[in-house]
Amino acid sequence: IGKWNTIPHVHFINQFYNHPAFVDAFAQRIAAYQPNTYDFVLFSYHGLPNNHNDKSHPGIPSAQCECEKAMPPHGQFCYKAACYETTRLLVEKLNLQGDKFTTAFQSRLSNNWMQPFTDKTLNMLAQKGIKRLLVVAPSFTADCLETTDEIGHEYKKEFMAAGGEQLTLVESLNDSDPWVDALKQILASHL
Repeated sequence: IGKWNTIPHVHFINQFYNHPAFVDAFAQRIAAYQPNTYDFVLFSYHGLPNNHNDKSHPGIPSAQCECEKAMPPHGQFCYKAACYETTRLLVEKLNLQGDKFTTAFQSRLSNNWMQPFTDKTLNMLAQKGIKRLLVVAPSFTADCLETTDEIGHEYKKEFMAAGGEQLTLVESLNDSDPWVDALKQILASHL
């Protein structure tokens, strides 16, 4: 845009993970899969390198942050904190039991990325006797090939090989009516 002759007014909406309309739309999508009929629900977010996430943590490395328990005061712009908060908001909306879900991070390029890793978590769950697993990827509002292939095929094979019987990946929001309505509400709150 900086190279355009006429630059329009641009307003960025940096985050909406905690917007009630987003949470409602994703909760509706998950509820359609009847999560309480599964042994466990895994919320899998796209991972980031630790050093990238550390940039949003003033004075504390993100790996030492306890944002998995509650949103910290410094967590407002932290991706990791936003992921855990999204999980908490969806779990509350869906009335999931505390021992029936967890959060993990997928698509790492090295071991210096956000943990716990989704693939390792899947194997651990299968070894603990989880047979039917529902996986949700709330950091994506549209299905993407990376997640569909990585979780829906690669990780599914790993889960089954480790003793699991069923891994179902929840479809993302895509062009669903609740998501379109949520987008309208999110945009309206910034106009």
